[in-house]
This record gives sequence, structure tokens and C-alpha cells, in this order.
Amino acid sequence: MDRVIVVESDEGVRKQITARLRADGYEVAESGGAQGAPELFRQGADVALISRELRDGAVLDVIRDLRAIDPVPPIIVLSAPAEEAIDALKAGAFYVTRPPLSIDEISILTRRALEASSGLRRSRSRNGTLIDNAEPALIGETSALRAIKDTIRRLRGSPSTTVLITGESGSGKDTVARVIHSESNRGGPFVYVSPSALPEQSLEAELFGVEPSGSAQGQPGLLERADGGTLFLDEIADMPVAVQSKLLRFLQEKAFRRVGGVSDRVSDARVIAASSRDLQAAVREGHLRAELLYRLAVVTLEVPSLRERLPDIPLLVRHILSGLSSRIGRQVRGVSDSAMKMLVEHSWPGNVRELANVLERAALLGEAEVIELAHLSIQAGRPSGVDYRLPSQGIDFRELEREVVLQALRHARGNQTRAASLLGMTRDQIRYRMAKFGMSTRGETVRTGPPGAHA
Repeated sequence: MDRVIVVESDEGVRKQITARLRADGYEVAESGGAQGAPELFRQGADVALISRELRDGAVLDVIRDLRAIDPVPPIIVLSAPAEEAIDALKAGAFYVTRPPLSIDEISILTRRALEASSGLRRSRSRNGTLIDNAEPALIGETSALRAIKDTIRRLRGSPSTTVLITGESGSGKDTVARVIHSESNRGGPFVYVSPSALPEQSLEAELFGVEPSGSAQGQPGLLERADGGTLFLDEIADMPVAVQSKLLRFLQEKAFRRVGGVSDRVSDARVIAASSRDLQAAVREGHLRAELLYRLAVVTLEVPSLRERLPDIPLLVRHILSGLSSRIGRQVRGVSDSAMKMLVEHSWPGNVRELANVLERAALLGEAEVIELAHLSIQAGRPSGVDYRLPSQGIDFRELEREVVLQALRHARGNQTRAASLLGMTRDQIRYRMAKFGMSTRGETVRTGPPGAHA
């Protein structure tokens, strides 16, 4: 039986979610907050549902605890506004639902998350690591992406060259690393590790292995497991400085020692590192050794953000939907013209990862062959500040409010969720104002009288 963990401070909401999931046939474990969650995680989880409003801790801290589990369960963050949703996705959330909370949506997402998780072609090692045999692809034809593809082709002739990949979180640095590995024709595996997911001592043992001692058995490290293949170090600036020293020695000599060992071992593992941080600043602040940065950056690739390659979005959408169709067991042929216009015009602060999440959520909840504008749940791009000056004679604020809501409904073609997104509101908030002003979903007034008459 699949096990779902629900972390929610509101007992009433928690019991409501739990009752529905148990009725769906899942084993459910509950936690009233962040403090009680780690013990439940250690007992195993197939899916985790986390409220973004925890009274005793931050949802991002709970996600980090979950990412120490092997295998990492799909994480669904409940009822997060758009600005917090991006942070949750960057931290590793599988889905982020938008307010208001919907029990039916939670039920659907839980089932689909389990299906997607079981369909991944991945075999995991221990904490924070991944051996991935999925076939990678760099999708896009903009000049920045073509330059990356050209450099990767040039690297075929030097399959041991160290590579540093930079770019914003979610831009696809791990995909670039897998393509480099695939194009190099190295016979060994592609091994992923996130230094930030492990404590310093665990990371050292994970990378370099542990020598047998007394009755305790030794264990090979990831460098040995990646022999003949590629070791991909994500967010290299998060690696403890002491471990950086051992990695630097390996890069210089291709030799290392296991923890507790006295003799050298060798590995023909190619190292590819990535970071979304300013690495020169990390060096100045003492978080990254300058010698290691120079050794890693033999070849440097900068992955462009999605907003820098908006013309690639139609190609990315087609590729993502193709993978989605096979994973969810239902054909999704494409998106409507209006939906594509919205996708191309969005600023995508979460990059390709955000695009994939938006499309998957739309495909799961829309349950249609074509994704329509109404199926999309993204925050419309808008300026962070409003340059508005109050006229000296003042205004009728209620009339202004009515006009803004009316225009939002017309822009959204009557879709209340989309109209609410345009105004930074929840659907309940915009429904209240529709009732207040007597509006239909098309923004038409269906009751007469001055705006204040329905307040």
C-alpha cells in the first residue's frame, strides 16, 4: 500500500485531507508541523503533502529534510501563492497547488504523482545521489542553445575534460551535463550528487567511500561507481571546503583515499560541476576554493534562462508533452493558441522546470487532449510596482475597483482563476467582488444600481 505523509498545522484541514486519501486506498501518516515530520519521513514515504503555512517551521526546511530520503518522494506543496511556488519548485517540489485548497485536486495529484514516480527510469543510490540512465535531449534552436550544442560536439574529442556549467536554477544545467556524458560515449554511468543534501561527513564518505575497519564492511564511493563514466556535482559552491580539498586532489592526480584509508585508489571518472551562484563571489567569501574553481572551469558553459530563449518554448512544450503522455497514460496532443500565447509571454522565473511543472499540472487536472488557457495556472507577468498618482480631486475607489475587476475578467475570457491571477488575488476574492458588483464571468454587470449598493 502506498504511504502518503500529510504535514499540515490546521487540524481540521489535515483530517479532511487524510480522510479523503484513506478513502482513496492510501496509508496516511499525519504531522501537525515541521517538528514531527522528520521521524515520519524516516519511516518511509511514497508521496508527501506539505502545507505552505506551518506554524512551527518553514516549508522549504521540510522539503530539505525530505530530500535526504532515499528514494526522494514526490513533494506536493499545498496552496502556495506564485512567488512562494517558485521557491518551492527550486527546492525540489514536484507540484505546487494554488489557493484555494481543493480536496479533489489533492486526490488527483497524489495519484498522478505516484504514477509519475513509478515511471521514472532511475535507480537511486543513497542520500542525495542518483544514477540516471534516462536519454537526455537539449531542445531549442536559439543562438545561445546552438552555441552550447556546438561546444558539446567539440568536447567529444576530449571525453575526460572537466566542465563547469553555470545558470539559473531550473534552467537545465543537469540536462546539459547528461548530454555531455551521452555525447562523450563513456561506457560508465552518469552519477549525480547534490552536496547540499548531505552533511559534511556523509558527503565525504559518499564521494570517496569508506575503508573496511574491524568487523565493519567498507563501501565504495561515488568516484569508484562513476569509473569510466561521469560524476555530476550540482551546486558545487555548497560543498564543504574540507571536501573540496580532497576533490581538488582527485582532479589533479586522479587519485583519492577512502575515509579511513591509507592507500590511494584511482578512478577514470569525468567530473562535471554546476552552480546557480556567482562563483567568483563564492571564492571571495571563502565558500569555494579558487584552485578548485580554476580546475573545474577548463570548459565553462552558461545555460541561458528561459526568458532569454522564449522562441524555444513551442519546441519545449512539444517535447515535455510527449514525455507526459507516456508517463500519465493519456495522449496530450498540444496546447491551444491562446494557451501558447500565455506560455510565450510569461517571464518564467522558475525557468524550464517551472514550464514543465505548469504543463504537467495542466495535463493532469485538465484531462483533455489539448491544454487550454483555462487549464494553465501561472502568475501573469506584471511590474513589481505601480506608478500611479492620486488626482488632487480624488477618485471613486469603488468604481475603480469595479473597473479593474471587469477588465481582468474580460482579459481572462471569463476564467475566474486566471482573472484572479492577473490581480494577485485568490479565486474566492474575485468571486466576492463579482458578487459585490453583480458581474457575470464575462465581466458584464447583471444587476443594476451603484457599485456601493452591493457592498
